[in-house]
Amino acid sequence: MFDENPNAAYGHSHRGKREEGRRSSNITVVPSFRLPPSGLSNMPANRIEVTTDESKAMFTVDVEEWFHILDSPAAPPIEKWNSLQSRVESRLEMILGMLDECSIKATFFWLGWLAQQHKSMVLRCREAGHEIASHSYAHVLAYDVGRERFFQDIDRAKKLLEDITGDEIAGFRAPGFGITGRTAWAFDVIKEVGYQYDSSIFPSKRGHGGIPGAPLGSYLIETQAGLLPEIPMSMVEILGRRINLFGGGYLRISPQWLIRWGVKNLRASGQPLVIYVHPREIDPNHPRLPLSPLRRFKSYVNLKSTMPKLQWLGKSQSFCLMRDFVFADGKDLSKTLPIRKSTFCYRDAA
Repeated sequence: MFDENPNAAYGHSHRGKREEGRRSSNITVVPSFRLPPSGLSNMPANRIEVTTDESKAMFTVDVEEWFHILDSPAAPPIEKWNSLQSRVESRLEMILGMLDECSIKATFFWLGWLAQQHKSMVLRCREAGHEIASHSYAHVLAYDVGRERFFQDIDRAKKLLEDITGDEIAGFRAPGFGITGRTAWAFDVIKEVGYQYDSSIFPSKRGHGGIPGAPLGSYLIETQAGLLPEIPMSMVEILGRRINLFGGGYLRISPQWLIRWGVKNLRASGQPLVIYVHPREIDPNHPRLPLSPLRRFKSYVNLKSTMPKLQWLGKSQSFCLMRDFVFADGKDLSKTLPIRKSTFCYRDAA
């Protein structure tokens, strides 16, 4: 279960609460983010104002707790989350300190439920100049909950984060990159809810999610509600197989020389570098769930290596916010991106 009343719509009046949320914080209020006035709706069908400087990299954080593990019976249901120890704030402080040391502005994909419990930390990230984006509300997988529940969940998350920050939330990333060939409808839902870009595609095989035949590099997905910019995870090819070296367990298990080679390979192929990390990955002493041996390895291997690798990457790359990569913000960076129909998903649906 993901909600006390899973059949109820997530009715939520959010606009009126924004100023109240701001007054209650003790941090400096920075200017609100608004999308370009025209958004995407008035642009020609084959153009969008985007930055396509592939020398840029994007540092992203999927803000979850140590117990937010997918596809395992050992993972606690949402009704028990409040009773478990929270460790996210101390880890986020470490990440924020590292980002400040390296002069990096990052995109934080917040789980809505967690943002509700840690509003001051959401604002702390925002006040430091980082982008706040959405990682769903209840850590749902689209193929588990179906179209209606997925819509309700990600709509609830967007409105909640807008309440807290006073900003329009532009970006979305599905938990576990959990959009597959069977759930291409998810892109229609993401755009329909009002997100202006997506970063959910993992263009290779993985335990949950993954679309092996998806295009590499940034592009536009044609949805029923309009064009949706997609910034997928970065991939390199090794012996004919797509491999990620830049986030999660892939980053932790990869030696530094291989990651360096991967970054060089990305530049040569014209892909941007997208790094992703979870707060639990810089917390070697966090509690462990009773996972299967394989999942235990994937979730907990080389946790002590995460922060040194992030610091090294942070000092060797030039980073931008994901929304700044997507939207030109008045700069002369307008170029044509390829448009892809979401039918590329179906080729991978067995």
